[in-house]
Amino acid sequence: MGQKDILVISAHAADYCTRAGGTLITYANMGYSIHIIALTCGTHGESAGYWKTNPTGTYEECASIRKQESTEAAKKIGATIEFLDWDDYPLTIDATRTRFLISRILEIRPEIIFTHFTTDPTNPDHAITGNAVVMACNSASQLGALPDTKAQYYPNIYFFEPTVPMSEFNQFSPDFYIDVSSVHEEKIEAIKQFACQPQLKDFYIHFARHRAFQARVWTKLDIEYAEGFKRFSPYVGTQLPISERK
Repeated sequence: MGQKDILVISAHAADYCTRAGGTLITYANMGYSIHIIALTCGTHGESAGYWKTNPTGTYEECASIRKQESTEAAKKIGATIEFLDWDDYPLTIDATRTRFLISRILEIRPEIIFTHFTTDPTNPDHAITGNAVVMACNSASQLGALPDTKAQYYPNIYFFEPTVPMSEFNQFSPDFYIDVSSVHEEKIEAIKQFACQPQLKDFYIHFARHRAFQARVWTKLDIEYAEGFKRFSPYVGTQLPISERK
């Protein structure tokens, strides 16, 4: 637990992979320990492929398939994953569920957390997740969050993309771009595991090129694919972070 631990809190089974898969692969290759918490399997609103071919299917069967898909994707990324089996569309996170997230943050004590942007009117499940994670991190930083448990400093929190291609509508403007060109094919192999959402591959190839185009404007680097993030917790250090250049 500590500086090489990353926690990803994902509203649905595929969100972590499509939005941050390349960045997670890069960190896994650097030796970071990555753990994913999938709050829901997305059986109600993110499994159209299953329901199209199984109109009389069951939520239980759909959830089982989504877990298999997501587990295989996490393996390809180099991460471990747990599923909370909460309902989606709508996802609700009450005080009890927030306390659970607090307890996991205090158990893992990650240096970095990736999660959803706190505004996403096109998919409120995402915003609910992001806001709950911020609340959980705030609570975990206070002595008394759990009995006989040391408080945790604020981790480095990065929000990944809200619903694409609606990022501008959702008021998301990245302030960090991660070049994932060298691991993009590995990311796509992970995304391919999500047979219940066959559209994801094309969506996120397009969007990775879009973010790379923006990143090239800022840096003049030869970037083909990128992922965009917005930092929540302020950067603190003895020097300012400097973008890579040619």
